[in-house]
Amino acid sequence: MESIKSDGIKKKTIMIILDGLDYSYIKDNLGHFTLFRSLYEKKQLGPLESVVPADSIPSWISIYTGLNPAEHGVIESIDYLDFKNKVKGDYSVIKDRTIWDKLGKAGKKVFVFNPFMAYPATDINGLMICGPVFEGGEISTNHPEKVDIKTIPPLGGLVDHPTDKSMPKFLEDTFDLTKRQFDCFHKYFKSDNYDFAFLGILTSDRLQHFLWKYSDKTDRCHKKNNKLENAILNTYRLMEKNVGVIIQEYGDQYNIIVLSDHGHGRRCQKTFYVNQWLINNGFIKNKSKKKRLLEYIKNMTLLILSKMKFVQTGTGLLKKIKVLYKVKNSDYVFKKNSKIYAPKFDGTNPFGGICIEKQECSSNQEYEEIRTKIISGLMKTQDNGKSIMHWAKRREDIYLGEKIEQYPDIVYCMDSDYGVDRGLFGNRLFGINAFHEVISGGHKLEGVIMGNTKDISNITSVLDICDYVLRSVTEGNSDYEK
Repeated sequence: MESIKSDGIKKKTIMIILDGLDYSYIKDNLGHFTLFRSLYEKKQLGPLESVVPADSIPSWISIYTGLNPAEHGVIESIDYLDFKNKVKGDYSVIKDRTIWDKLGKAGKKVFVFNPFMAYPATDINGLMICGPVFEGGEISTNHPEKVDIKTIPPLGGLVDHPTDKSMPKFLEDTFDLTKRQFDCFHKYFKSDNYDFAFLGILTSDRLQHFLWKYSDKTDRCHKKNNKLENAILNTYRLMEKNVGVIIQEYGDQYNIIVLSDHGHGRRCQKTFYVNQWLINNGFIKNKSKKKRLLEYIKNMTLLILSKMKFVQTGTGLLKKIKVLYKVKNSDYVFKKNSKIYAPKFDGTNPFGGICIEKQECSSNQEYEEIRTKIISGLMKTQDNGKSIMHWAKRREDIYLGEKIEQYPDIVYCMDSDYGVDRGLFGNRLFGINAFHEVISGGHKLEGVIMGNTKDISNITSVLDICDYVLRSVTEGNSDYEK
């Protein structure tokens, strides 16, 4: 085991999560940055591996608790195209198990501002200010007598759906919101003497989801010479500027740890029809002509709308009519009680899964034989002679934990240009992601970590953050073992 010692004697720590900040993007654009370049050159900025799947909900919870997703059991993703169905789940695993809970019990005074998923505020040894997980709900704090609620900017996981027309205003408003959130953090952080402070910023992820196509010239939806070409770069510069202020103002007294829950890049432009693959390989039965016809009409319509750059208008209709949303997600085609099926695991993203009902198998040997055959077949899957799979694994080969059954029996990860589609489109194995026009930015497994301590880039996984911070604050050095 490699031991990593902190270089300083500072016991106080400020921890910041910048949702979706990407290591590769920073590295590829170092010439545009000052602080990020300086930290990179000093080896105080490096890659940070997220969880599987690389989504905000399981990753933030793992960062808070140090538990892997098979231990905490919250494996959900956000569907930005579904505004009627809020994310469901049991987030009680957070309570009393977070970094700030543990530090508080150790007698450390803590300040927690805008922690995603941790809502409402709980009774901690210090001050907590947070917002609702998604839509609705008010600002929550454990000390209303100390907080002027009316002056707090919107917090939590806000969900917007800007159009091309409203995008410039969306960008301006989100930049303004980001600045107000940083300013509010400073205001309440300075009001007392804290041993540990946490700041969560989610706007960096939100901006990249909607603005990627404007900045990426390789994106099929990119428009030349558009006014938003520098939107992503300016988002990173905004984050860099505010991180710089925090390091300058508090870096002498505090260890500053800045990290992202996952990375970000161009969202998949192609789709893999996983159920057609299962049909072709004899794992599931073919579907009725009626369902196939409906699926064909749906996908042909989306293909035409995509070519016309008219998908965004159709998305508005999907939001209003719930039955159409089910058709969009192909929920009506395949039932969960089948022996083998592809669950709604991570949306139209590179991570996918296949479930096998073990009780439907004649023996454990048959169950394992099916898994082996599916994994072997997936790894051989090609599109125009090119393999699309990075890996396919048994779930227990990814993580171990008492809630491992929250994962599909098989989990696979494709090339970033492919996303899972559980629908059918004739006998095709591959298609286009029509909704890329609406959500052009997507999550990547590799995020970033940086800070003002020399050992910071030695932390390589979000699963290591909780232990690292606890040791830093309670012992004055990380004494961290990988």
